Amino acid sequence: MKEQYTYAVARIRAREVSLLSRQDVNRLMACESYEDCVNVLRDKGWGNEALAVESSVFDYQLMLRAEERKLWRLISELVADREPFRVILLPIDYHNLKAAIKGYITESLSEDLFLPSGTVEVSCLSKCIEAGSFTDLPQKMVEPAREAFEKLLHTGDGQLCDNIIDKAMLNAIKAEGESSKVGLIKTYAEFFVASSDIKIALRSQLMSKGREFLSSALVECDSLNVKKLSEVAMMSQADLFEYLEFTPYADVISFVVESLQRFDIWRDNKIIEIIEAEKYNCFSIGPIIAYILARQNEIKVARIILSGKLNRVETGLIKERLGVMHA
Repeated sequence: MKEQYTYAVARIRAREVSLLSRQDVNRLMACESYEDCVNVLRDKGWGNEALAVESSVFDYQLMLRAEERKLWRLISELVADREPFRVILLPIDYHNLKAAIKGYITESLSEDLFLPSGTVEVSCLSKCIEAGSFTDLPQKMVEPAREAFEKLLHTGDGQLCDNIIDKAMLNAIKAEGESSKVGLIKTYAEFFVASSDIKIALRSQLMSKGREFLSSALVECDSLNVKKLSEVAMMSQADLFEYLEFTPYADVISFVVESLQRFDIWRDNKIIEIIEAEKYNCFSIGPIIAYILARQNEIKVARIILSGKLNRVETGLIKERLGVMHA
């Protein structure tokens, strides 16, 4: 297995040089138009599968979906077993579960609602929902899928549906981290759950939510006292920040003190830090996972820039939404 990872990591090293650099991002930001941005990415080999589009405006979402497919084709070539990547793929699966349930109940199902490369086929999700039976889904998805479907069907409460599925996703990611022997997976899973809890606490204050919302959404983790987090979230922002100052996530305060929108920048930056710590371990699957996270990050950065350019958003506002890049 070590030999397989050694070869795979060598292939990944060769691919890393083609990741978007800070200079590439600056070049995209300097483009005068959306079309110029698309051409810059095309020159770097992006979106070859999405070039034939019958539209007066090139659909950048097709380009980015093509890049996601390329990523997972490469990973499938390098490592036959997808099990080690479940911690990264779970958010896709649970996003698609939400999309399938909401789309079915509101009669607005569309392929555009789904993300590619999950471990659960979209066709399987659709069949389960149409049949009203979820037993063909992975075990951890069965009960939250049933509960979310029934709650949305009988109450029409989309946020409640989201909360049920999002909490199930966090519990699944937590379980992946706890069961994994790979340090990066453990670290990533813990950070993903803890940072999600922090965002839930921040949102609850912004929307004046109470104890019931917090208990329905927060998930236990090792690096935060979730009971304390819930208590301070129901008090003031100052109390919440005071608690966070004595956690490993104190640096989030400087990002969100002005706007919660900057939370995702902080989160992306921290994930890049996690990636860098694993970069030179050539004898484990860690560098491959690090590459996947870096690739997902650059696709996200490209999405922010292209969306901004297409909608003629001021350059300064686009920059505010961008985090650091993998180097």
